[in-house]
Amino acid sequence: MTQVESSTRSVRLTVPAKPEYIVLTRLALSAVCRLTPLEPEDVADLKLAITEAATAFVGEESEDQLTCGFELEDRQLVLDIGGPHAATVSEEEQELGQAIIRATVDECEFRSDGVRLVKYLSHDDQ
Repeated sequence: MTQVESSTRSVRLTVPAKPEYIVLTRLALSAVCRLTPLEPEDVADLKLAITEAATAFVGEESEDQLTCGFELEDRQLVLDIGGPHAATVSEEEQELGQAIIRATVDECEFRSDGVRLVKYLSHDDQ
């Protein structure tokens, strides 16, 4: 189910923690990005980052849920991706995914229960 709170400009999406649902997180991100001044290349980077982040929390047989929060602030877009604690990818794949994320966003925080990604809307914020 998706919730949009117009006063806070935030969207929350909860989907099954299965690989085939990652595309919905990318579509929601694309919709939110239409409200920003981000260039298409930046949006593509964010879609890659959210895919890598979500991959660490999904599994073919998972009965858990993947949550994605999109918070559009004046100067930045904040993405929070969370899911079940058990990683379904190898440590090597996790490290590669984290390297990709670091290369595509302005700030990131990795936790056992989720990932927080930040993309600045203006280069003045760096």
